Amino acid sequence: MARSGITPQSVGAARGTFDWELLSIASAMLVFGVVMVFSASYPYSVLGVEHPFYFVARQLLWVAVGAVVMLVLARIPYTVWQKWAVPIFAVTMLSLGVLLVIGVARFGSTRTFFGGSVQPSQPAKVAIVIYVAAWLASKGDRIRNVRAGLIPFSVLLGVLTVLIVFQPSISTAVLIVITSAIMFFVAGAAIGQLVVILILGALTFWLLISNSSYAGDRVQRYVDSVWNPLQSTEHQVQQSVQALTTGGPLGLGIGQGTGQMRGYVPLAWTDNIYAIVGQELGFVGAVLVILLFALLTWWGLRIAMRCRDPFGMLLALGLSVMLATQALLNMAVVVAIVPPTGVPLPFFSYGGSSMLTAMAAVGLLLSISRFGRTIVRQPEKPLQAQPEPQPARNLQQHVPSARTPINHSSQSAGARFTSDASSDIRGWDGGARLPGAGSRSATGKGGKSAPSSFPPQRAAPKYTGPTFSGGEPWDNSSGGPGAGPGGDLGGDPGARYG
Repeated sequence: MARSGITPQSVGAARGTFDWELLSIASAMLVFGVVMVFSASYPYSVLGVEHPFYFVARQLLWVAVGAVVMLVLARIPYTVWQKWAVPIFAVTMLSLGVLLVIGVARFGSTRTFFGGSVQPSQPAKVAIVIYVAAWLASKGDRIRNVRAGLIPFSVLLGVLTVLIVFQPSISTAVLIVITSAIMFFVAGAAIGQLVVILILGALTFWLLISNSSYAGDRVQRYVDSVWNPLQSTEHQVQQSVQALTTGGPLGLGIGQGTGQMRGYVPLAWTDNIYAIVGQELGFVGAVLVILLFALLTWWGLRIAMRCRDPFGMLLALGLSVMLATQALLNMAVVVAIVPPTGVPLPFFSYGGSSMLTAMAAVGLLLSISRFGRTIVRQPEKPLQAQPEPQPARNLQQHVPSARTPINHSSQSAGARFTSDASSDIRGWDGGARLPGAGSRSATGKGGKSAPSSFPPQRAAPKYTGPTFSGGEPWDNSSGGPGAGPGGDLGGDPGARYG
């Protein structure tokens, strides 16, 4: 099968309308997030850094850069990334491997480059979704085959999980496994294969907890405080839940909370910003954030269902699930449902890597929404038009000699001759006629037949019956190929012997 791609003509024909609804949802979340970053970081900025607008100014810069990335990705047909899926995945694996060697250790883990400015595991999530979507789309119905689907997919997830867990960043590993497993199931895998993946994931998680002091300590402190998080020995869990519960129905107001003060909610402008939303905007604000993410997820799934391309459908599904799962993990930490994970809240938490990743995901969704419903996939090298197959002919009987000229002037109303040796020779009634035979018109008048180089037909027996008015018998011995008006197949005998 020829490799399919996009030609410039197909791109122009496939370009759809811009998805303003998705852009509006993302813009609302960005504005909301910038306001909350300013409110959550202002006390710390006044006391601990250069100026009170330090964090919000940098966040606005990342929003501007992310907007450029989003618009560029929205204008590029998403199928381009299917061709680049393998190089993108290779660069991602290389960066995760190098991070373990020269990465910067912060808060007990090695997750960043350049003093904490770049976190490779954030853009790696989008890169992995692109690669998994391309890989699953290339498998087609073979995804149900254990050797072609389950085994290589499990190996792929295993390698990714090992590289991310060694940072350690267990939350990111869980996020990637959940997203990839859902994509694998939607791509056509059997329910039994999904169960196997979940069992393997649970066993891997248990082994990590058992052999990692970092993960085991966090889980143990979470278990101790799950029934009464306000009395938890985990400082982050206790302060986050306390800030969330003091907000009431409508909250204390923007900038009026205490959770962002020093000594209260740690990292209030990043991982725990949802607790500040609940304290300052109350139950209404907390539910509004959930509704925005639910709306974003629903719209992303809607884009996936409307896409006609398997790769685009899986890519939109993976990006939507990734953003939704990441938001749920962040909120679950704040309300003490899961242990602290360090997963930022997309569009809300402070951080350049997180912001660029979320904006890139939206840009890809915009591209799928724009090109996915009407895109025309054509071969990269269009095939030449093939002539229609002609029925086999006996050339010795039906094709006139190329050396013998054909008299085009001797065409009757029902028969046309051509100089092409491969063309049909047909009579007035559409039936095939022998070359050299006199042509019969619809009126019965004979015409001069075309000369032929084929052997002459056998002459008819000489007539020995009664004579006509002219005193001559009907002499048919001159009939045959090239016969005149009195030939055996052409003419009217009465015209000659009247």
